[in-house]
Parts: sequence; C-alpha cells; structure tokens
Amino acid sequence: MSLSKDAKETLAATIADWFRKFTGSTAIDVSQKLSIEHAEVMRLFEELERLGYGSMNANVELSQVILDLNMPSDGLRFEPITTHIFFPSKDALHKAFYESNFPKQQLPEYKKRLMLGAHQIGLAFFSEEVLTRYLATPGYYSVEDSLAGGQISSTSDAPDDRHLWVRYGKCRLNSGRIAVTAIFKDLERMSAPEQRFWHSHEMESPDLDRSDAHFHNFLRRTYDGDFVDFHNPISKLYKAICRINNATGSIEHLFTRSQNDHLRLPAEQTYKAYCDAASELYKLLGPDGLSQRTIKGLLGTMFSVLDVDFVHRDTRRPLSTLQLFSLLEDHLGAPGIYTKPLKMLSELRVDADHRILGPEPSPRSYSREFADICDQFTEILNVLTNHILSKQN
Repeated sequence: MSLSKDAKETLAATIADWFRKFTGSTAIDVSQKLSIEHAEVMRLFEELERLGYGSMNANVELSQVILDLNMPSDGLRFEPITTHIFFPSKDALHKAFYESNFPKQQLPEYKKRLMLGAHQIGLAFFSEEVLTRYLATPGYYSVEDSLAGGQISSTSDAPDDRHLWVRYGKCRLNSGRIAVTAIFKDLERMSAPEQRFWHSHEMESPDLDRSDAHFHNFLRRTYDGDFVDFHNPISKLYKAICRINNATGSIEHLFTRSQNDHLRLPAEQTYKAYCDAASELYKLLGPDGLSQRTIKGLLGTMFSVLDVDFVHRDTRRPLSTLQLFSLLEDHLGAPGIYTKPLKMLSELRVDADHRILGPEPSPRSYSREFADICDQFTEILNVLTNHILSKQN
C-alpha cells in the first residue's frame, strides 16, 4: 500500500529527527514542523505503525510549556496533553540512510549504527584487551577500573583525536574469558579514531555467563540507577595497607608505599601480562616495600624482642626483611600468613623478570585470577592489623 503525501512527509520528519537525536518523535513536534493538526499526525503515526514503518508509544501524557508573548510577565504555563511518540523501523532508517549522502561521509562506526536504529543504551561487547591502550597510557587517560567495569576519560594532555569519555562494564563469558561492554551512546561520543579502535576489538554474539554477579551490578547501576559498589580489588588493597600502617601508631609505617601507580588488573589475557601485574604488586608488598625499622619496632614494643634476636644465630648475619617479618608473624600467632603467599607472588615476579614469555592468549581470565590474589592479600593484611591492634590493647 502506497503512502499518502502527508504520511510520507510525516515518516520523513521522524526519520530526520532520529538521524539528528537518535530518539523518537512526538506528534506535537511533527505537527509543528509540518503545520498539520496534532490529531491528524497522531492518526498518521497509527497508520505508519500498522503498515510496519515503525513502532509507537501511544497516548503518552506530556506537558506543553506555553509562554504568552503578549503577556510574558505571566510566566510559563504547563498544559497537559496526550500524544503519540513514533520510532521509525530499522528498515525505514536503512532505506533513508542509503538513499541519502550519509554513506559518502564515512561516518564513525557507532554514529552510523545509531543512525541505522541501534538503541542509545544498547550494549556492544569487546575483548578485554581493548582496555590495554588506556591502562598503559595514564598520561592521556584516567581510568577507574573494577571487576564490574569502570570509566575512562581522556586528560587534557591527550591529542584531540584521542578524546573519549566512556563508561564500561565487564562480563564473564562461558569460556571463562572476560568481555568489556559499553552503551552505544557513549561509543558514539568518542572521536572517530577511538571508535575505529574499539570496533577492531568488537565481539560478535558473545556467549555471556548470565550468572556473573559483577555484570549484574553493572546492569543495575546502568539501567536501574541503583547505587552499587563495584568491587575494586586494588583500591581495597590500598585501604588495607593504609589501615595496617595506621595501626603501627607512633612507629614509622610498615609499608613504605601505600600504592603503586603502575599496578592494575591485567587487560591482556596472557600469562606474561599476569606475571607483569604480579611484579608490580610485589614491588608494593615485597621486602623492598617493607620497613625493617618498623618490623623491629613492633617486635620490640609488643613482644620485648631484643636486638640480639635480629641476628641469625649460626651465621651471625642480620636477619633479612622477610625473616624479620616471619618472626613478627610467629609472635602474632599467625605463622606464614603473609610470607608464604608472598613467596608464591615472588615466583610470578621471577617469571616476569627472567623468563621469555610469549604473548599467546589464554582461555583463562587472568584479570579475575589477579583480583583474587589482591583480595587474598587484603584479607591477610586486615587479619594482621587486627592482631597488632589486639596486642596494643
């Protein structure tokens, strides 16, 4: 069935609105643009929906804002009105797009997808490696990362063609790997080069693990507006370090540094990236990050350990930092609680520094495994802090 002139113009007006704003059109707006009675536009919307040219939210209650230019002192008036909101179909958008000059303009990928009917808050999925670029260049990007997702924003130092601000989520796949997801509206706001970069990592029909609690937290925050804390294992570890440092009282801090700006969850799912992340963690938690003076001070003030006990009985050489910490563990009643898992972390650090590791990807989720390591040390530090506080009291 051919469309009447008014129906064609009405459909064209809604398509033009979509191309400009990626949203539906109210019969009120189309009525004003085409100088057609509001009731007639509503009827035309109904006809277009019936013929398959789009879908419609019918009888929506809105408020018209009215300003009488002859009596502006009276201010604004709000009058309720019932109208339809029309959304052109993907087929109608596709036909109009390719009959226009848009294909010649080489539009950025995600702007083009929206123009062809993708929903602004629809999700696209990407391999987790898409984050590597941003985590590796902190001078250009500020990244808030967690197991559920985060946010990336370009800094003032980033070139114009590297501009972006994007919220992203993370979802475990049934293969065990992690996918990154973002809504189309945020992707469309990126510069054209950034859109090309993300598109190069896009996944088609990922097999999502629908039981992933972290992904559900992302969905709750994104779509339901719930205030949900995303689990950030590195941030929690930093807090645990600060807590144990504060527990040392007047003694110098136990950990000489409370954070490492190069420490991050591995985005590249390779054993090499996993070991590199472990190496950065070891710099923070290993012997170079611990204060011998503070360990000796804790042993002396809480357990009356003498200086002579800080020397190896057989070799008469001073105890190493980790030997001193092991002595502290023993006196706190938690032998090996810290030094044993630290030894396992050290083995990963050795692999990072001394083995030639290939870049081959793995089906394992190294980012989740590394998060587990961070969580383990967070729990250990909190236990040690509680022991120290109980001995002080």
